[in-house]
Amino acid sequence: MADRPPKTARRGVILVVVLVVIVMLSLAVYGFSRFMLAERKGTQQSLRQRQARLLAESGVEYLRITLMKEPDVVADLGGLYDNEDEFLGHIVTDGTYAMTGSGAGQQSGLRETVDNRDIGRFSVIAPRMNDDGVLTGESIRYGLEDESAKINLRWLLQAEKQSPGIGRSILLRLPGMTETIADSILDWMDEDSEPRDYGAEDDYYASMDPPYYTRNALPDSLDELLLVQGMTPKLLYGIDWNRNGLVDLGEPDEATLEEFDVSDGSLNLGLISYLTLDSRESNITPDGLEKINVNMEDLDELRTLLEERLDNQEWVDYIISYRESGGGSTQSGSSDLLSSLLGGTGTNAQGSDTGSSESTTINSLLDLVQSSSSSATEAATNVAAGATGGATSPFSDDIDEMRDYLPVLYDNLTTSDTPVVGRININQAPRAVLEMFLARNDDLTGMATEYGSQLDATSALAESVGMGSATSLSSFSAEEVIEGILAVRVSDPNLIEQDDMHYPFWPYTHGIVADLETMKQLEPYFCTQGAVFKATVVGRFDEKSPVVRLEAWLDATEPGKPAKVIRVRELSELGPGYAPDMLGADEYSRDSR
Repeated sequence: MADRPPKTARRGVILVVVLVVIVMLSLAVYGFSRFMLAERKGTQQSLRQRQARLLAESGVEYLRITLMKEPDVVADLGGLYDNEDEFLGHIVTDGTYAMTGSGAGQQSGLRETVDNRDIGRFSVIAPRMNDDGVLTGESIRYGLEDESAKINLRWLLQAEKQSPGIGRSILLRLPGMTETIADSILDWMDEDSEPRDYGAEDDYYASMDPPYYTRNALPDSLDELLLVQGMTPKLLYGIDWNRNGLVDLGEPDEATLEEFDVSDGSLNLGLISYLTLDSRESNITPDGLEKINVNMEDLDELRTLLEERLDNQEWVDYIISYRESGGGSTQSGSSDLLSSLLGGTGTNAQGSDTGSSESTTINSLLDLVQSSSSSATEAATNVAAGATGGATSPFSDDIDEMRDYLPVLYDNLTTSDTPVVGRININQAPRAVLEMFLARNDDLTGMATEYGSQLDATSALAESVGMGSATSLSSFSAEEVIEGILAVRVSDPNLIEQDDMHYPFWPYTHGIVADLETMKQLEPYFCTQGAVFKATVVGRFDEKSPVVRLEAWLDATEPGKPAKVIRVRELSELGPGYAPDMLGADEYSRDSR
């Protein structure tokens, strides 16, 4: 019979097995605990990310309500352009209540102590231009971007339809732009499948890998322009890689843009800073009332409304006489073009049939001003015998008097029932945008007229955007006008001391445009305040917080209603973008990550 191992040896093996099992169970418990801790941490981080986004969304909602207020109320709050009190580190949660953990929703301490981890804020940020009107990316401001300070691609496409060739010539005035990219942008947006001289349509894009097709409509966002032939990220976004409106350390310097022949910083933030898909103006008075359309068809109703609003019978009689005179019927071609470019469809955008000889269309409120060659004077002559009201205009061309009465007219009257699209805010537009509209180039004059189908209207457009050589604009110096506007203008409406600078005629009353007739042709393309804004809203807590950055476009053209959110895009994947102190974080915060 074989010898059996002693019982003590078997007890030793069992002990080792038990110890191994205990170690394995301990490791399993430890691993599970680590996993659960990581899961908890991830859940908390996800919650913090969601809360930070809600902070940013709170900022968007705050702007919607702010933009609904009457202009005078917004001005009293500090305005929309640069307002640290309203837009820098606006507190949503004050830190006295816990935002996470088992005590979420409860006060942080017995004495209502403040926890920086629970102080939630949003900030509204926009890039700031330098004194030369260039978007260099050197600093920021706390406010909104007026989309009327940019070129509206919708307007540009309409201008190209009305006058082939003008779209390309306007785009070519942007820094870094080429004929290939300009024509390709227009081909991307137009409805046909015929490529322009330097453009591209489906045949070109179908050969790409992967293949795709032209939009044949306005793009959904400006980022879509990256799909256009010739466009590159460097050209579209400049050297502002993280899209924060600043040129930060670690981003390329201006030398990398030498291939585009720009050395003034005009392309630091890319072409995207000069273009927009949305710009409109509101027909609302500073008191929140709807402006009166002086081109409405029912002149009896117009008279009644004017008498209620203006409280000046002489003004009312003259405006009605001007409309009744037919003095502007000879301008129907350019009027039709102008109305279609500024948002009209079919009949004249101002509300009257451009082919009618029954009444005169007022293209600009400056038409009412008396001058030696104005259509207003011609109208007064036509109505001298028997027309209602006097034949002499009560609106003198004396500059001091214009500064008194024109603000009243512009505050209460409009030339269109619908919000006007595409006009340029000359108080805030960058130099490159002003040059797109005003810079003259006699070599381009023939380009706009060679098609001949609407020769008179085309000529009127070419003159109005500074490209013509008509006698009425012979004394017009675009370079001097641009330099004068940049030297005199005040970008922040709340800092404007001279009231006339709130209105688009101010280049004339300040002597920058010397000829009233020239100002009458330029004024319909100018404004000093749009009603569609771009907001970069950043949400975060003061400590241990992710950062959420939202870009939102807000339309405030409808009176008495919260601004409409046109689109929202999140930029958080590009990084925080701003140091905590730039977002109003508590300076005593222990950890600003």
